[in-house]
Amino acid sequence: MTLLDPLLDRLDTLPPAGLLLAAAAVLAAEVGLLVGVVLPAATTMLTVGLLAHAGRLDLAPALAVTTLAAFAGDQLGFLEGRLWGPRLRGGRIGRWVGEPRWRRAEELVVTRGGPAVLLGRWTAFARTLVPRVAGAAGLPYRTFVLFDGVAVLVWVPGTVLLGWAVGGVPAGLPAVGGLLVAAVVAVVVVTRRRRARRARRAGSVSRACRGPVRGRVRPGRGPSGSRRPGAGRSAPARRGALDRS
Repeated sequence: MTLLDPLLDRLDTLPPAGLLLAAAAVLAAEVGLLVGVVLPAATTMLTVGLLAHAGRLDLAPALAVTTLAAFAGDQLGFLEGRLWGPRLRGGRIGRWVGEPRWRRAEELVVTRGGPAVLLGRWTAFARTLVPRVAGAAGLPYRTFVLFDGVAVLVWVPGTVLLGWAVGGVPAGLPAVGGLLVAAVVAVVVVTRRRRARRARRAGSVSRACRGPVRGRVRPGRGPSGSRRPGAGRSAPARRGALDRS
């Protein structure tokens, strides 16, 4: 039994063409439609890879269809931003997305330019918002399509192939791996807390061992606080004292 068996039972009734069509619709709509921000694009690509490993889909057509669908969705998002950028942001769905997310995408495009399209492809909300912000900000289409093409060619086939590779993993192996990861994280957290506790203790001990802080010596007084001879007198009084001596 593998991870793929439960999934195959649910998708067994769909023909290969229907599976590819559904996957393409999800990938295109994730960026092509603003509401697609909630669509599980990464999960869809992993599922396509799993199905290709099981023989339900041909790997080469699956890679081609998913890549073209994601690329087409990005172009539609850029066009929407170029035509209706402010209205998309101020609309009902745009307000639901949240102003902080729009602002982060805008800062990314303003500060990075074309590379922002490449970086935004790896984050869910940025993947949907960056093409629209780039279109609204006036990023040249030639720059956008160049960086977007590179991002899509890396992200989509890479994710599908990852699902293809995971298809042959035994069902119990991910659970064991998850337990190992959780154990490593727990050890790291406990170790950091112990180090922080020791550092706080060492700091408190060092502060307790320090002597009293000496105040500054005020003008006219020696190190012990006694007044120097002649200190505090005016210049004529000091000269008179010297003449008498």
